Amino acid sequence: MTNIRVHPCPSVAKNNYVELHSRSAFSFLEASSTPEELVTRAAELNFPALAMLDHDNVSGAPRFHMAAKKAGIRAHIGAEVTCTDGHRYPLLAENQTGYRNLCRLITRMKLRAKKGEGAATPEELAEFSQGLICLASRPDARIIDTYGAKNVYVELQRHFNRNQEAHNQALVDFARAHNLPLLATNGVSHATPQSREALDVLTCVRNKVTIHEAGRLLSLNSERYLKDARQMSSIFRDLPEAIANTRELSDRLQFTLADLGYQFPKYPVPPGETMNSFLRQCVAKGEHNRYYPNAFTAGLCRRAHIQIEKELALIEKLDLAGYFLIVWDIVEFCRSQNILVQGRGSAANSAVCYSLGITAVDAVAMELLFERFLSEERGEWPDIDLDLPSGDQRERVIQHVYQRYGKLGAAMTANVITYRGRSAVRDIGKVLGFSEPDLGRIAALVPSWGWVDPKEPDPKETATRQFREAGFSPENPLISKFLDLYLAIRDLPRHLGQHSGGMVICEGQLDSIVPLEPATMPGRVVIQWDKEDCADMGIIEVDLLGLGMMAVLEDSIRL
Repeated sequence: MTNIRVHPCPSVAKNNYVELHSRSAFSFLEASSTPEELVTRAAELNFPALAMLDHDNVSGAPRFHMAAKKAGIRAHIGAEVTCTDGHRYPLLAENQTGYRNLCRLITRMKLRAKKGEGAATPEELAEFSQGLICLASRPDARIIDTYGAKNVYVELQRHFNRNQEAHNQALVDFARAHNLPLLATNGVSHATPQSREALDVLTCVRNKVTIHEAGRLLSLNSERYLKDARQMSSIFRDLPEAIANTRELSDRLQFTLADLGYQFPKYPVPPGETMNSFLRQCVAKGEHNRYYPNAFTAGLCRRAHIQIEKELALIEKLDLAGYFLIVWDIVEFCRSQNILVQGRGSAANSAVCYSLGITAVDAVAMELLFERFLSEERGEWPDIDLDLPSGDQRERVIQHVYQRYGKLGAAMTANVITYRGRSAVRDIGKVLGFSEPDLGRIAALVPSWGWVDPKEPDPKETATRQFREAGFSPENPLISKFLDLYLAIRDLPRHLGQHSGGMVICEGQLDSIVPLEPATMPGRVVIQWDKEDCADMGIIEVDLLGLGMMAVLEDSIRL
C-alpha cells in the first residue's frame, strides 16, 4: 500500500494550525462575516495566517489584505471556482503567477456569461493551473492530472455529520492510494458560532424562501466557525498529519497582495521622447497659451513658471508623467469631438493641469495650494475628476478609453452594494414571514435607525424604543429576533454594482491584477474592486463623471 506523508502528532501550541478555507460575506449571501471580522478572530486565536476563498471572486481580498497587515498575520488569497462539471474547486495562490492565473480564470468564465453567473470548463482549469494549489474535496484523479500531485491537498472537514464522515473516509483512501497529503479545514462561513443565524437569513434570501421553508438548505449546525488549534487538533486527533500539513502549506503560500505588480500604462510618445520630456513639451505649450506675457503681468508669468517647474519635478520624481498624459489625452479627445469636459476637485490646485487644459482655474493667480492635490509626504495618488455631459456623450468617452487600452486593459470600478436600511428590513422581514403591511410599517422606521440616543449607547436600545412607539412589542420574540438580525447583517455586502464613473487602466492586461466581469449596462466591463480597494492597492483611477447640467450647457451652446 502506498504511504501518504505522515507528520508526528502536533503539539497543542496555539499556532500549529492555520485555517486555509474560509469564506467572507463577499461570497455574497453565502457567508456572514466580513474579512475584517475573520481577521480579528484569527488574530485572537493566535493564527499566524489565514486563507480566504470567496465564491468566484476576490472582491474582499483588498480588505482582507489590509486587515491582516494591520493585525500582523499573513493573508493567503484564493477563491472557490465553479466548474461546468458541477463542482467547486477551492484554489489558493502560491505565488504571483498563481494569483494572475486565478484572476484570468475568473475573468474568462465571467465575461462570457450573464452578470452574476459563469463557470470554468475543465480545460480552462488546466490552462490556468500554474501557481495554484487545489484543495481536493472529492476523490477524483482528474484533479491530480490538472494540478499535479505536489499541488493537490486532500481536504477534510468535520462538522459532526455522519454522512460527512463516510465521505471523509473515501477521501482518506483516495489520499493513501495516490500519495497525497491530507489537509484539515473547517470550511469557515462565519467567524463565531453566534454569526450562524445571520448566515441562515442570507441562505434564505439566496434561495428565495422563508426560514420556515428552508429545511435542509440551512447548515445542520453552527460548526463552520473559526476554531482554534486545540479544537481542530482534538477533532482530527486520529489524523494529526492533516493538522500539521496546514502549516506546511501555509509556508508554501508566499503570495500576498503586496506583490500585485500593477503598472499604470505607458503613454505612447513620439520617437526620441520620454514620457517626462513629452509632458514637459505639452505643458510648455500650454503655459505659453495660458500665461502669454502680453495678456498677463511679467510677475505672474515668472511665478507660474516657477510653480510649473516645481510641480513637474515632483511628477517626474513620483513617475506620474504617464498618468497626466493619459488624462490630457482624454481631454484632447473630448475637444476633438466637441464634447464638453472640465476637470475639477483638487486638480484645480495644479498649474500643470491648468496649462494642459485639464482644469480652467489659474492655480497661480488664485494662490491655491498644490500640495492639496499632490504631495510626496502624503503618499497618495493624484485624483483628477473629469466632468462630462451625462448620457451618450459620456458613454462615447468611456468607449474611447476601452478601445484605446483594449478589452482587458480598462474597466469601471465596482460599487459594493451593502445591506442598508430598507433593503435589510425587507429581506429579513420576508425571511421571517412578516406580512407586507407590517414590513411597510417597519421600513418607515428605518430613516431614524441611524441615530442612536446618547442616553442609549446600545443601538438596539434605541431601535427597541422606536419599535415600541410604532406599535410593535419588543417583548415579542419575533420582533426581538428581527432587531438582532438587522444589526447582524447591516452593512454586509449583498452584491456588486458599478461605480458611476471611476475607471482603471493597466499596462498590459488588467485581468492579471483583478478579475473582470460584465456590467449590467451593455458594453461595460467592471473590476471586482471598488474605489477604496483600488486606492489601498495603489491602482490609479480616472473618474469620468456624467453631469446633467453639462448636458444642458452643451445643448444650450448648440442653440
